[in-house]
Amino acid sequence: MGARLSERCRELPPACFAPVMATGIVSRALGQAGAHAVSGVLFGLAAALYVPLLAAAGVKAAVHRGTVRAELRDPGRLFGHYTLVAASGVLAGGAAWIAGWALLAVAVVVWAGLARATVRLRRAEPDAVLRRADGIWFLATVGLQAIVLTLTSLAPTRPGLAVALVLWGAGLPLYAGTLALVLRRLRHHPPRPAQALPSYWVTMGAAAISTLAGARLLGHEELLPGPARGLVGGTVVALWVWATVLIPPLVTAGVWRHVRHRVPFAYEPTLWCVVFPLGMYATATAQLAGEHRIDTGAVPHGLLAWLALSAWLAVGARCLTGRAAGGARRGAAGGAAGGAAV
Repeated sequence: MGARLSERCRELPPACFAPVMATGIVSRALGQAGAHAVSGVLFGLAAALYVPLLAAAGVKAAVHRGTVRAELRDPGRLFGHYTLVAASGVLAGGAAWIAGWALLAVAVVVWAGLARATVRLRRAEPDAVLRRADGIWFLATVGLQAIVLTLTSLAPTRPGLAVALVLWGAGLPLYAGTLALVLRRLRHHPPRPAQALPSYWVTMGAAAISTLAGARLLGHEELLPGPARGLVGGTVVALWVWATVLIPPLVTAGVWRHVRHRVPFAYEPTLWCVVFPLGMYATATAQLAGEHRIDTGAVPHGLLAWLALSAWLAVGARCLTGRAAGGARRGAAGGAAGGAAV
């Protein structure tokens, strides 16, 4: 039993915390929309999923170090590990004080280790690495801004906000640099329809969480340096506009993939990378609307939270049906193998 459990931990995907970060941010969006009961249920579900995943990730890191090192050298798998940082940051905002600091510590330590691995990756084989650039790379920005969000919640003091402001500012060139690399890859090595993964939605999600983190800094405007206030305010609105502009082409890309090229709409883990940006966009929009920094026009920002929940339900249903179908296939294969052995 122990050997089989250890093997299952070794096979844990790098982006296994994507459902946690998606569920956590949809919970926050619904809480801002006034649906506190549903929000509480989703937050409890995210926390209940986070704990065993964290334990399994710890076993994987301690027992299967070779596997983890190989993943950190693979540009197609490294960035999935940033989902642990984002999930920790999202949950820290709604956790008790001590648990929030513990989650922040996890996020900071993991992000720092992954950032070091990312730098080594870029130095190793830059051309080969750039050919793998896609939307999942924006999770590095998402993780950093999740740390900023946690700091603004747990340490709303002048020193804490100074650190958060520096990290938030560092996240902006990180986002811009990632965007340049992804656009270069799309221009020189455009993906085929089957490869046009939903992970590109993280492009919008990273802009949305940068918007939210900046807006949370502005919530403590009196503690920020005077020259920074106007700069942060203008940048936050620009980021929200950019996130909004990205939505139509992302939706169009999905239609191009599934309708025109008839790629089956089957469950894939990257679908959670659609749910998270929608929940984050709803949360950031509600924050800015509440501070009267933007006018949402004819679309109530609360509606965005329910749209994010609809996406969460759709992906969750696909996940459950996909697992059930996979279990049935494995059972049938096992039965056939048993019959052949007899």
